Amino acid sequence: MPENIRILLIEDSPKEAGLVERYLREAEENFSVVHVDRLDTGLAKLKAGQIDVILLDLDLPDSHGLETIRSLHAKSPHLPVVVLSDRVDRDLAARAIQDGAQDCLPKSNVDPDSLTRCVRYAIERTHRQLVESTLENSEARYRGLVNSLPVCVLQKDLDGRFIFANQAYSDFTGHVVEDILGKTDFDLSPPDVAEKFREDDRKVSESGKQFRDIEVNTTDGHTSWVEVIKSPIRDAHGNVVGTQAIFWDVTERQMAVDALLKAKEAAEEANRAKSEFLANMSHEIRTPLNAVIGMAELLLDTSLTQTQRDYLKMVHESGESLLSVINDILDFSKIEAGKLDLVSKPFDLRETVGDMMKPLGVRAGGNGLELTCHFESDVPAVIEGDPHRLRQIVVNLVGNAIKFTEQGEIDFDVSVESRDNGNVELHFQIRDTGIGIPEHKLGTIFEAFEQADSGSTRQYGGTGLGLAICARLVDLMGGKIWVESQVGHGSTFHFTAPFPVTRADRVPHPRAAARIQGTRVLIVDDNATNRTILDEIARSWGMRTQLAADAEEGLMLLKEAYSIGDPHAVLLTDVEMPGKDGIDLITAMRDIPNLKDTLVIVLSSSERPTTRKRCEDLRISSFLMKPVKQSELFDAIIVALGVASPEDENEVKSIGSLPKIRPLKVLLAEDNRANQRLAIALLEKWGHDVTLAESGKQAVDHWERDKFDLVVMDVQMPEMDGLQATRIIRQREQERGGHVPIIAMTAHALAGDREKCLDAGMDGYTSKPLRIQELHQAIAQFFASDSPTKDQQQPTVSADEPRVDWSHALRACDGDKDLFFDLLHLFLEETPELLDALDKAIEEENYEAIHRSAHTVVGSLRIIGPSEAGNVALQIEKVAHQGTVDGARDLSQQLRSHIDTLFEEASHVVEGRQTLP
Repeated sequence: MPENIRILLIEDSPKEAGLVERYLREAEENFSVVHVDRLDTGLAKLKAGQIDVILLDLDLPDSHGLETIRSLHAKSPHLPVVVLSDRVDRDLAARAIQDGAQDCLPKSNVDPDSLTRCVRYAIERTHRQLVESTLENSEARYRGLVNSLPVCVLQKDLDGRFIFANQAYSDFTGHVVEDILGKTDFDLSPPDVAEKFREDDRKVSESGKQFRDIEVNTTDGHTSWVEVIKSPIRDAHGNVVGTQAIFWDVTERQMAVDALLKAKEAAEEANRAKSEFLANMSHEIRTPLNAVIGMAELLLDTSLTQTQRDYLKMVHESGESLLSVINDILDFSKIEAGKLDLVSKPFDLRETVGDMMKPLGVRAGGNGLELTCHFESDVPAVIEGDPHRLRQIVVNLVGNAIKFTEQGEIDFDVSVESRDNGNVELHFQIRDTGIGIPEHKLGTIFEAFEQADSGSTRQYGGTGLGLAICARLVDLMGGKIWVESQVGHGSTFHFTAPFPVTRADRVPHPRAAARIQGTRVLIVDDNATNRTILDEIARSWGMRTQLAADAEEGLMLLKEAYSIGDPHAVLLTDVEMPGKDGIDLITAMRDIPNLKDTLVIVLSSSERPTTRKRCEDLRISSFLMKPVKQSELFDAIIVALGVASPEDENEVKSIGSLPKIRPLKVLLAEDNRANQRLAIALLEKWGHDVTLAESGKQAVDHWERDKFDLVVMDVQMPEMDGLQATRIIRQREQERGGHVPIIAMTAHALAGDREKCLDAGMDGYTSKPLRIQELHQAIAQFFASDSPTKDQQQPTVSADEPRVDWSHALRACDGDKDLFFDLLHLFLEETPELLDALDKAIEEENYEAIHRSAHTVVGSLRIIGPSEAGNVALQIEKVAHQGTVDGARDLSQQLRSHIDTLFEEASHVVEGRQTLP
């Protein structure tokens, strides 16, 4: 009931209207009255404002009798109306209520109390009628909706008695709805079925959760299936008061599912038979095809006319193409037949991927594309898995990228997706700038025989099995594969796979890496991705890098670095660059006196003979094919710097344990002074007599004039290189007789270099920097005698718990104690001067001088091996490189403290108070 009841009084008699208004004011309720004397005015008031109840006189100037009620009811059907009649008339009152009034009050009985009761009653009765009407309408709509549903609806109370069923239930079961109300399932179904229904109802009512099932019914002699959803019925307070079941016939669907399962089993059996047939036929076809390819290769090595050679090349290429198709079919059939098993073994991920990228890099370079290979730093070195199948996936995806990319680059990236309990999930990405894949093909691209380039105008070829094989192999590995692509903007193929990590990351050649720390290297490459990868690799070894995007910038940085007293030790440059290429850069650098001796390592996407010849003429240290392996680049750098051997330093042998070689007369052909000194020292230490030639021409002249047991020949020399000199010697030996063993000695890291040396007539091969054991073994294969006796083997002396491990320095001197003591004396003499120069530079805050002095100290300490003093000197070098002296003074004091320890131990060794290991 509203606090303020708004009353519209429609009465044409002012006297009677005034009386009613006075009574209403005297009443205890809070009434507000609006008075009008005509019906049309009253209707306007209803339209204009909010009215709670109407007090109506039936006899008005513009309306008379019960028609007045009907007019009001038509405009406001839910508004309570109380009729004020001029007389007491039961029939009139009954007709007024029948036509929509809530009450009829004779004017003669009007007083404050009667008016209050009538108004209250009218409002309450109207509200009750409205609620009842709403409920009736709602129930009617529900019943109409449920009865029109094509599914059966059934409701029960908590005792299992039916309280509602719709017409669909009656049609489906044949039961008349009125006949089943109040009954239970036990009245209509067999006991076992009724008990099952009752148990389901209990589950729903007790759990308050929906229940869904497919039920089979065989009670009427034939089998049918219904899908049923049972749910609880709740009252207004949320209490469960019954259950509702909705079910429908799914017999046809279930029969179709059964038929589909049988058809699927039959299809799988047929597919297995097909796959086995394909596997058998692939093997049968490969046998004669291999013979065709092999015989074609043999014929190509014979004397043929150009026409014959062209025909045979077509046969060979077609055979290789057909073999590739058969291999795809064979792999696919193995997978489909479930006969392809993965092999799990430990392998070096970077080495494995790097090896497989080499031929792909050549293909990409031949198409004018850049192929990059990048590993995030946290990717483990050694994992356990199937390297062959991983290679198959990578080669397929990268090969596709090369095939569908006409210009730009292809990036191969490996990162860690997640780690868990000794396992790592790796994420492989292959990005290209090719033609892209239409959106409607993305969903089917990994299906068999599907290709992005399909239709009668195909130009790229292929079986359409490659990606299907990749998808199945990735699935066998427990990973997933997907692709992101946009037509005209390239594609990115992703795949992930879990691998056990067998052991922690290994730093390649850790001692050699310590010795190249702080070495300054300039990286020149027009491809930003390549620059970033090379920079990341070099920095991981502690090298100081500087980057240039083209040859002109690279030459400018070389000059600038020399002018500030911090030249680059190594130039790492790409060959193929727009404008001035890498060869032009090296040529220009060699023409500058201060830069001409800079060590150079070149990277190339293609190995053209002319490029290789130009590199040899420009005294290139190493020529590496892209994408370069990390270990390959590391070996090339330490070979170029001559700081260490890239062999495994954990496997150190004394010369005394190697085969004994009699004293030989050796001709050494080498143009580099440092290499001359080292080679002569080693050879003479082993008891050999050495004659030096500084060019290939001098080597031939010495050979002509004297007799030698062995020639150690550098490959790259001025005037005449080692290969030419060897050919001349071999040619003259054919005329005179005899054969002197010639061992090649080269810093090249090119594929096929060993074969080139052997083809020229050389007998052995060793790489620079000279590996003591490798050189000794290369000589020993021609002159080895029995193993040394105990008295010939190098003695060892026990150590008295020294604070410095001198074994590294001894190994660097190959156990030569005289050479070791010479170096130790040199260290004791020059180090104090270096420390004084460093302190002076720090006091003057001369960053360049600090950097230069610290770098010199680092170099002088390398002979000793990894040490705390070397680490501190390297920190000072890095501080100066950042253009600050903050902390340099404290580091300098630490350096002196560590070097004092080295001095004390060195003095003990020199004075004989400490024995060597």
